[in-house]
Amino acid sequence: MSADNGAFTGTPPGPQPPQPPHQPRWAWWVVGIVIPLVGIIVTVLVSRPDSSDDKSVAQAPAQSSAAAGSTDAHRSSGTDGSSGANPAADQPATEPGKGGQAAKAAFGPEVVRADTTNSGSYIDFDTAEPLVVANSTPKGADVIISASTGGAPDLFVPDSRMALAPLAGSGAAPTAEECAESVERNATYTLPATRGGDFCLTTTEGRTVHLKVLTAPPAGLAKLEVTVWA
Repeated sequence: MSADNGAFTGTPPGPQPPQPPHQPRWAWWVVGIVIPLVGIIVTVLVSRPDSSDDKSVAQAPAQSSAAAGSTDAHRSSGTDGSSGANPAADQPATEPGKGGQAAKAAFGPEVVRADTTNSGSYIDFDTAEPLVVANSTPKGADVIISASTGGAPDLFVPDSRMALAPLAGSGAAPTAEECAESVERNATYTLPATRGGDFCLTTTEGRTVHLKVLTAPPAGLAKLEVTVWA
């Protein structure tokens, strides 16, 4: 073939490589705005002064409240785990004769002699020792022993005060409480002073008395075993 034909005598062109897809301009515009905006938001959130302080401040009152609650519970329960209340203050007062120490007698038991003749003897148990006055009425007398009726002597409470009671039982010496309860249940103002009889009495000043009749002649001296509790 001659050159006049205009034929191409060089290396024939090979296949063209594939072209990458063309991105639209608006996509780059969006990327250019969104990425800086996200960065700004993250920076603001991280750099907030109260972002970490809020948590520490919120935790501090909770810890303080827990510590205060623990302290109050510790105080109320006591350091040894016992109740914070005073055990002695919570205990009820022990009444005489109920598990506590027995009431101490202010007098006796001792033998007291009293004349039963005629109007008899008046006895006051509110003194340091029983005061016995024959055939006269001392101020504050608590009981009278008299055989004025001509027979066995009787016990009388002045002014018919309901303060005398018989004491039934095995013969053992009663407690102050037992005597007081006997008067509360069976009080009267007069009873026969029979030999061997046990009696309880409350005085005008509130003392409790136990009387045991040892002898009770219609005339002469009667013997009474007396115990007085203040």
